[in-house]
Amino acid sequence: MEKRVLIVEDNEVHRQALCKIIKELYSDIHVHYAPDASTGFCIALEHHIQLFIIDIILNAKNPADVSGLNLAKEIRGIDKYRFTPFIFITSLEDPKLYSYSQLHCFAYIEKPFNVTYVKESISKALEFPEREEDDRYLYFRKDGIIYSVYIKDIIYIYSSRRKIKVFCMNDEIEIPYKTCQEMLHELDSSSFIQCSRYCIVNKNFIEHVDYINRFIKLKYIDSLIEIGIVMKNNFKRKLEDS
Repeated sequence: MEKRVLIVEDNEVHRQALCKIIKELYSDIHVHYAPDASTGFCIALEHHIQLFIIDIILNAKNPADVSGLNLAKEIRGIDKYRFTPFIFITSLEDPKLYSYSQLHCFAYIEKPFNVTYVKESISKALEFPEREEDDRYLYFRKDGIIYSVYIKDIIYIYSSRRKIKVFCMNDEIEIPYKTCQEMLHELDSSSFIQCSRYCIVNKNFIEHVDYINRFIKLKYIDSLIEIGIVMKNNFKRKLEDS
């Protein structure tokens, strides 16, 4: 699974400096950027982040600003990020104790950056063992409300009439439309394989596959799932490789 880092920093020069440091350590890592707390929170919901680097002060014009700490508190409240490492950036000393004790901050880096220390902190943070890739929740927004679905409970996902239906162990949920590629990107799990233009299945629920007649029998689902002609070979290869 590709590792992802989210940098939440209002200063573009500092964002680029941190990105350069990360890329020097890991050429294949994906770095996300956010200049403010709201953008950072949306990225955290949409992707699976392995490390957060957050500036405590995201609005320098406000002398009392600690919006980075507030963002971290919100992110820490999301189940999949309960143990994800946070690195805080600041030139302030006062928030330090709060950051470590309440938000379980992994490290604390000050401006101007000490490149050697920053590299060591990031390397150690990314060595942290992750939870099982499916032991997470898929988050989505609908009518202004944030909902969550336990990834392990998802049997299959079907796109129909500009809507997405998520079929779970004990429920069927309709969420705003996204393409199958967007859904796979958000799931970020090798358990899910696209079998047709409109459908993604969880391989852990597969009972039987008939490649001749092009259908899949899933546990707990009465109807058969079609395998698209174009996707048949790719689906078979991914299923066998896994």
